[in-house]
Amino acid sequence: MAVVKFVNSGSPMNNIFDYVTRREATESKLISGVNCSPESALEEFRFVKKRFHKEDGRSYYHIVQSFSPDDDLTPETAHEIGLKFAEYFPGFQVLVATHTNTHAIHNHLIMNSVNFENGKKFHQSRNEMLQAKEYSNQLCREYGLSVTETKTKNPRNARWKRDLIETASCAIGWSATKEEFIEYMREHGYKVQWEDKYKYITFTTPEGYKVRDNKLFDERFLKNNLELYFAMGGCDGEMLDTYCDYVTPYHDDSFTMTSTDGLFNLLGDILSSVPADYYYQPHYVNEMNTMEKLRLEKILGRKISNEAFHTYCTREDYEREQGIAQSM
Repeated sequence: MAVVKFVNSGSPMNNIFDYVTRREATESKLISGVNCSPESALEEFRFVKKRFHKEDGRSYYHIVQSFSPDDDLTPETAHEIGLKFAEYFPGFQVLVATHTNTHAIHNHLIMNSVNFENGKKFHQSRNEMLQAKEYSNQLCREYGLSVTETKTKNPRNARWKRDLIETASCAIGWSATKEEFIEYMREHGYKVQWEDKYKYITFTTPEGYKVRDNKLFDERFLKNNLELYFAMGGCDGEMLDTYCDYVTPYHDDSFTMTSTDGLFNLLGDILSSVPADYYYQPHYVNEMNTMEKLRLEKILGRKISNEAFHTYCTREDYEREQGIAQSM
C-alpha cells in the first residue's frame, strides 16, 4: 500500500532540495531525476522558470508516497515505483528521493511548478488528485503490494476514516493556525470540536460519523501535537515539512488508541533548544506574551528555552508588518 500526500510546503526551493536529499535519510542511489539530473535539478528548475518568465508564485510541488511497513518492499523497488509515479506528470521535472530513516519507506517527489515543454503552471482539481492517487494504487498492484482502497471489516480502516485522515492531512499542510485548520475542515464538510475544556479533538464526518483524535492512529492529529504545531507557525513556520512528513509507528489490532509519542517528544526536543548552527537568528521582540509560553510548557511538561520560543513560535506575518527580516 502507498499513501500519497500532496504537501503544501512553504520552504524555499533550495531548502526542500536539501531536506529530501540529506544523507541521514537516504543515499545517492536512491536519488534520481525525471526530466532532470539529480545533481543539477535545482538549477534546471530555475532555468525553466526563467525561460518562461514564471519565477513568481508557487515554485514547486511536494508529493510524499509512503508505503506500508507490512509490504515486502526494498528501498530500490520503492524508488523504482516513485520514478514511475513521477512519469504520471508529463512535461514536468521531478526529483525523486527515497527515504529509509523511518519504519515506513517513503518517496519524496519534488516537482517543478512550470512545465518545461509548454511553460504552463501545474494545476489540478480534486478529481485529478484522486486520479493521481489511483495511478499510484495501480503501480502498487503491478508490484504485488496492497492498495489503499482494499476493503476491510476492520473499522480502523473504514473508508470514511481514511477520507477524514486524508482531508485532515491536507488541512495541516494548508493551515497556519487552529482557526484555519477548523475552517478548512468545515469547507470540506467536517465539523471539529476543539475546546480547551476537553482532552481530545472530536471530528464529525459529512456522513455523521464521530471519532476522537486518538482513534485515528496518527500522532499528527493528537490535540497536544496540533497545539504545538500551530504555536510554531503551522504551515508558515519552520516545522511544516517535519510535521507533515512524520510517520506514526504501526499499531496492530491489539491497540485501541494511539499509544506512541514520538512526534510529541520531537517537538519538545526542538523547543528545548536551538542548534548552534541554526541559520535563523531570532529577533527579541515582544510579539508573543509570557502566557503563551507558559501554556506550551504546561502541554509539554518541561521548560521551553527563550531562544527556541522566539525562533520557532514567531509569526512571519508580524515580522513582515514590522519590517523585520530573518537573517539567512
